[in-house]
Amino acid sequence: MDTFFEQIVPVKKDAKGIFAVIGIWVAAIILAFLAWGFLIPMGLGTIGLLIIAGIFYFAYKLSCRFSVEYEYIITNGILDVDKIMAKSMRKRMLTFNLSEVESVEKFNPNKKDERKYASSLVACNKTDPNAYVLIASSEGKGTIKLVLSPENRMKEAMKKFMPKFVSNSAFKD
Repeated sequence: MDTFFEQIVPVKKDAKGIFAVIGIWVAAIILAFLAWGFLIPMGLGTIGLLIIAGIFYFAYKLSCRFSVEYEYIITNGILDVDKIMAKSMRKRMLTFNLSEVESVEKFNPNKKDERKYASSLVACNKTDPNAYVLIASSEGKGTIKLVLSPENRMKEAMKKFMPKFVSNSAFKD
């Protein structure tokens, strides 16, 4: 019997993301005024309107990229982490077998880690108090560091597929 669990985690925009979106729209308005000011006096009103519409379209598409969610999917012991941008574009960020997990511990953003990782991903809000660091090692991919904030249902599903020495101490607060 197949097992399947999924969870979507929205990422809150930080100040940097909010200012980036504001900057995109301010730049779009300035470019639209410049296009209007240069193209209308030259008798290119129709082309000018198309260019202005294009400027606002690309500003909208670019600002939507700052709307990010992560989706955790467990299928038969394999954890997939997808990044969803603007609720329309999906990109697979990580895939690994939960039986390869070496450790799970509470995430501390102030703690410095000297280890080198083949792949490292923060797939949750960095200030989330329920975030955990999951370290996994696979032969083909190297060592993976994943910061995630699973719900209780996902925690229990993950524990089923982890090695016993890891699952006994995993997700302890």
